Order: sequence, then structure tokens, then C-alpha cells
Amino acid sequence: MTGARIPAVIAAVAALTWPIGGAHGGVDAESPDLVELCVRVRPAFVFIGGGSGVVIRPDGLMLTNHHVIENNRTHPVRLGDGSTFRARLLGADPHGDLAVLKLELPEDTTVPYLELGDSEDLAVGDDTLAVGNPFGLGVLDQAPTFTAGIVSALNHVQGTYTECIVTDSEVNPGNSGGPLIDMSGKVVGINGQISTRFGLRSNTGLGFAISARQIALWLPRLEAAGGGEIKHGRIVGLDYDVDEESQQERVAVADVAEDSPAFAAGFRPGDVIVKLDGADVPNALRLVSLLGIYPEGHECDVVVRRGDTEETLRVALAAPRRCQIGMRLERLRSDELTARVAAVEEGSAAAAAGLAPGDEIVAVDGKRLEFTSRAEVKAFDKMLRVNFDEGRIFVLTVRRQRGEDGGEPTEVDLRLVAR
Repeated sequence: MTGARIPAVIAAVAALTWPIGGAHGGVDAESPDLVELCVRVRPAFVFIGGGSGVVIRPDGLMLTNHHVIENNRTHPVRLGDGSTFRARLLGADPHGDLAVLKLELPEDTTVPYLELGDSEDLAVGDDTLAVGNPFGLGVLDQAPTFTAGIVSALNHVQGTYTECIVTDSEVNPGNSGGPLIDMSGKVVGINGQISTRFGLRSNTGLGFAISARQIALWLPRLEAAGGGEIKHGRIVGLDYDVDEESQQERVAVADVAEDSPAFAAGFRPGDVIVKLDGADVPNALRLVSLLGIYPEGHECDVVVRRGDTEETLRVALAAPRRCQIGMRLERLRSDELTARVAAVEEGSAAAAAGLAPGDEIVAVDGKRLEFTSRAEVKAFDKMLRVNFDEGRIFVLTVRRQRGEDGGEPTEVDLRLVAR
């Protein structure tokens, strides 16, 4: 190892407590010695760029945020004990903001590490420590900072972070990628986002961390990604909505695309989704939040209520490919503000739905189109031409003439499945 030497007393304590956390830690969770805990945690911390990271295995496997490493494949890093290495990217999840790297260690060398904990054991009010490099303060004294707080909330949605941990441990720019630690010294999350006000890049009392549960789900795939990216999984071919007529929100399956993973798993219109991998699904937001933590390829058990019975369906999550629906609108004539179909590609999703040139689109999924300007019509036309997720289901209401000789127009609902 290279780099600055740490004080002998700190090195001695670190040696006695390495590896850190769990059965190896020996910290009394009821009355932890915070000074001792900080000393024990520090050697496994990673300074990477202007951000933070943490080693979670003695062979040098480390975690950080994707936005910390950006698009670089290798990085010079420094551990909290002063040793320096190069770290190589193994795999990344840009959407979920997670990256896994590996320190390039000499043969038969190990490094200090923190064990990955189980965020499912956390409760609101539990004590936490955030370890990081806020505002680059580690450049001054070559040491990370520690901020204490509690778990403020669980299973929260913040941007692309879902099922994340909310903490009032002070985190700021530079803390990104650093660990959120429980009182046994285990990593229960990776800090990555903060709540701000008035455009200021400083903490206002809430920080958001990717949960250890999500990390554990992604780790095997990211470690084996060969420097590439792993995508998030979805239940492809499933269209669901919230039953607004019920006094209690619920997630009802509105439609299922034939020949899709959802159809093959056994989902049918009218099913009410009750649980996903053992977690309750009270509303559509929670369903989206739960699905957001899974990588493509993960198999989920979904409990649905069908009539008076419940069934468990097993579905493999997939990263839906992007596809076009195969249609374009006519150019606008004079002051006419209508979305009239000009052409439909043969063999496309639009053709399979029954769209035809001359059809005027008047509603999408039951919502009437009320254009007030030519720009709005053009924006709608552009939206129809972009790529949609495979299995996405639309209901287009079109107005068309009766027969070839004209007559009174009629409105028809056409079901369109992106494929």
C-alpha cells in the first residue's frame, strides 16, 4: 500500500476491529461508543473524485454513486487509512445511481471493509452515521467526516430513488456515494441525494440513501457486468390504474398485452395487485416504488386478488425495448387544429390496432384532446413518433366517416399495444 501513514493508536484500533461490522464488530447497539465506531469505520471509506465510496469486501469491492464516477472506467482512490489504489469499474446502474468498482490490489493483499447490512431491519428512529467528503473537506485533513442522525422515513420515493432511506444525518455535495452506517458498523445504505431549497446546494435536513436491500439485489449482476450497465426490470405488458371509485386505493389491472411476459405469468384484466415479493401494494405509487429497486431478470412473486380468491403469479422482470407505433399525422391545413392520421406503417402496432389514414384522434386513454394552438398539435405528433416501451397499451379514440360515401362520422375506440 502507498499513501500517508495514520497515527499508531488509530492503526492499532483499526487492526483489532478489522473486518468491521456484524459479528466482527463487537459494538453494543444499545450504547455505542461513537468515537470508537468512527475510528473503526474510517479505514474502509473511499475518497473518489470529489465524492465518496466505501469498500464492502476485503478483496477491494467498493460501492459509490454512478453520478460520482460519471463515464470514467478507472479512478485513483484513497482509503480512509491513507492507502491509495486505482479502482476499475465493474458495472453501473445509471438510472438507480449505483456503481460497483474493484480496487486493483497486489496479490494476496486485503483492505479494510464494512459489511453490507440489511436495511429491512431498520426502523424509523434508528440511529445512523453518514460518512463522506462534503465540500471536499477531506482534502484538508485527509479524513472523512461523520454526521450523526436518525432514520427519518423508509420506503420513500425521491426522483429515481425508490424505496430509499430518508435520514436527518447531515449530508452535502461530496457525501454522494458514501455509506450510511448503523450502530453495528454495517452499511445500510449509500447516500446520494439531498433535499434543498432556494436553489442552494446544501442540506436542509433530509438526505436520501439507496437501501442495502436494493444494493444486495443488484450486486451480483453489477459485479459480473464487465464494465457495462444493467437496466431496471419492469412487468412488460401490464397496464394498471388506481380504482378511484373505491374508498381505499388499490391497484387494478386494466389491461394485459397478449404475448407479453405479464400475460405469460397469468395476469388478467380485473386482477387487483395485493403484494409484490411479500411487500404490501396499497396503491400504484408503492407498486412503482417497489418495482424500481429490481434489476432486469429478477423474478417476482405477485399476489393478485381475483374475485374472492388470491393467486400468486411469478413473473420475470424485463427491460422493455423501445419501439415506435408506426404512424404520422397530416400537416395542418389553414387554422384547423386536428390530429388526423396521414399514414400508417404496414405491420406496425398502429396497423394492428386498426388505425387508418383519415382517422382523427380525439382522445387518448379516455382523455379528450383539446388543442388551442398549432404548436400543441405538432407536439402531439412528435410524441406519437418517439419510442415507447414495449408492451405499453393505449386506447385511442378516433373519429371516422361512416362508409366510403361519407355520412355522419362515428367515434371508435382502438386498442394499441407498442411492439
